[in-house]
Amino acid sequence: MSNAEMTSVVETSQQLRVAILSDSDKQRQNLKLLLESSGMDVVDEQRLCAATIQQLDNENTDVLLVDMDDNVEHDLDFLDELLDSPIPILFNDVSSTRMKAAQKNSDWGRMLTKKLANIAGFSDYPRQETATIEAAIDETIIDNEPEIAESAAYMIEAEYLEEIEQQAIHRVEDEISHEKIEQSQPVSTAGIAARNVWVIGASIGGPQSVKRFLSSVQTNLPVAFILAQHIGSNFVALLAKQLDKVTNMKVIAAKEGHLLKHNEVLIAPTAERITLDKQGYVRLKPMECKSIYTPSIDTVMTDISMRYGVHTSAIMFSGMGNDGVRGSQLISSRGGRVWAQDAESCVISSMPDSTRRAGIVGFNGSPEQLASQLVEYFKTNTK
Repeated sequence: MSNAEMTSVVETSQQLRVAILSDSDKQRQNLKLLLESSGMDVVDEQRLCAATIQQLDNENTDVLLVDMDDNVEHDLDFLDELLDSPIPILFNDVSSTRMKAAQKNSDWGRMLTKKLANIAGFSDYPRQETATIEAAIDETIIDNEPEIAESAAYMIEAEYLEEIEQQAIHRVEDEISHEKIEQSQPVSTAGIAARNVWVIGASIGGPQSVKRFLSSVQTNLPVAFILAQHIGSNFVALLAKQLDKVTNMKVIAAKEGHLLKHNEVLIAPTAERITLDKQGYVRLKPMECKSIYTPSIDTVMTDISMRYGVHTSAIMFSGMGNDGVRGSQLISSRGGRVWAQDAESCVISSMPDSTRRAGIVGFNGSPEQLASQLVEYFKTNTK
């Protein structure tokens, strides 16, 4: 294909329309140049605050790229606006885009443009017409097609999850053996450590859905939640504060040594594994294998299920891709329940749809219906 033909193809193809929000003028310019060089249309680029989010043109924007610096303090109002925005959002890791990383044709640039295209649902975004766009699209990892599950990245993570399962099995077996030796009679942890743990998996549209769910859940239920939400590390603490405002349960970012209790919601970290020891204390461990998702819902579900067995259940909320399917299958195989948000109430239903296709979802509903079903479940199942 000649240069003229390649240019013609790009010009006649639909462009992905991106709005950029960043604390840094320089970052906005760098990101704009990078995206435009990859064939995308930057329709807006503003500072990150509630006012600029309110002014976004929702009708003419396909995806929102949010770039927040850890060193900049923000009013929490801006997060409320983000959670209510109908535009799909990608949170950018600021540290990865400094200096050479944001240059044209960089590995990071290809990954960023790829993620933006997938989040916006541009599965047919121009590919192979130009070297730049081909590079931006050739690393797709978020899709529902079966062949994507066989990608190298997925297989590496699958092997890692299998290793985690084996490690967890040996750990639990050792703990059971020690408990039989040390304890002459059972010791109840009622009112102290959580006995039932439900893992919440969410991605795009997840914060809004989880907000609705938690605000509808009655307190004093014998359950604790661990939220694995695909999100930038900068936003974990902010998300915890926002969710804490809509529920009487305690919502916090997971911390080493915290004793997980019923009526608590822990938000999983993005760069560490969250595990719980036999007494119910949080133990954060290094992530030996870098996941294609942060955090990996599969990894969180695997670690918690291998620790709590039948007392672990899961709810899959709105999101793109299939993260959480493998973990949900493990939870189901060990006697736990798997529920999912219905497609109608999702911003993007790929994640719950993928779990439904696995044939392991026992209940589907809106966030409010899921909350009501949880109450009904514990009326007759007080484990």
